Amino acid sequence: MSLDQAKRVKRITDSLISLPTLPTVIAKMLELVDNPKTSASSLSNLIMRDQVLTAKILKMANSSFYAFPRQIATVKLALVVLGFENVKEMALSLSVLNSFKGENNKHFDTSMFWQHSVSVGACTRMLARETCYRLAGEAFVAGLLHDIGKVVLNQYLPKEFAEIQTLIFDKGFTCDEAEQSVLGVTHAEVGAWLAERWNLPVILVEAIRYHQHPELCPRNAELPLLVYLGDYLSVKCNLGKSGSKGVESIPEPVLELSRRTLSLTPESLETFRSGLYAEYDKASSFMMEAA
Repeated sequence: MSLDQAKRVKRITDSLISLPTLPTVIAKMLELVDNPKTSASSLSNLIMRDQVLTAKILKMANSSFYAFPRQIATVKLALVVLGFENVKEMALSLSVLNSFKGENNKHFDTSMFWQHSVSVGACTRMLARETCYRLAGEAFVAGLLHDIGKVVLNQYLPKEFAEIQTLIFDKGFTCDEAEQSVLGVTHAEVGAWLAERWNLPVILVEAIRYHQHPELCPRNAELPLLVYLGDYLSVKCNLGKSGSKGVESIPEPVLELSRRTLSLTPESLETFRSGLYAEYDKASSFMMEAA
């Protein structure tokens, strides 16, 4: 390894060590939600330790998004109205949005990036419902977080991230080629490292790691495939900007995986495009009302 490469690896490592951790209450909440024995009482007691999270959940439960006929004044009732999975989805989404700020650069607009992330989450959830995937909320979170590695790079390695985007947009590199050239790792790997640091479920870690290449996922390829297809449709519908160029067509290995595991073809995917705008509007209002 050359001296320059050693310095680069050390800088990346030092940057990743300083990645933020999930708030303790939310980390514990994720653990409780995934336990089938957890009661609304025990989960509400945990949530009430965090005043901000308590206020957000009550605000969401009383929002126009749910249109509950009477006011909800307790976290326990809010959990009943919203459901455990919706609360987990909201809490994790808010934590991500609050953990990273970052600056815009020539090819990366943070506002447009989050629009893209929400749209991929919405589309992935829509596809999950249509294909009877086990948890639509899990699919939304996977879609929302799929490109979180780009936010990490933008905030912690802004010079290298700007260089990567110059290679993509001005030199014609693919995203993988540019990231490997500058960093030796991809944003998918960085995002997966963050997910591991946050102790997120393995299935979410793998969805983030393999969202660009679901055919390479050694197990549970269904969720990274749903994210890949959600990303593809979102780019086709021009909802937000991811900070890199989307694929023009789905490569054959991914198409084969899609046909085999989800019974989806390019033709059937096209039928979902009209529904994506409505899903995106719902997801956007959800995120804005929760924020």
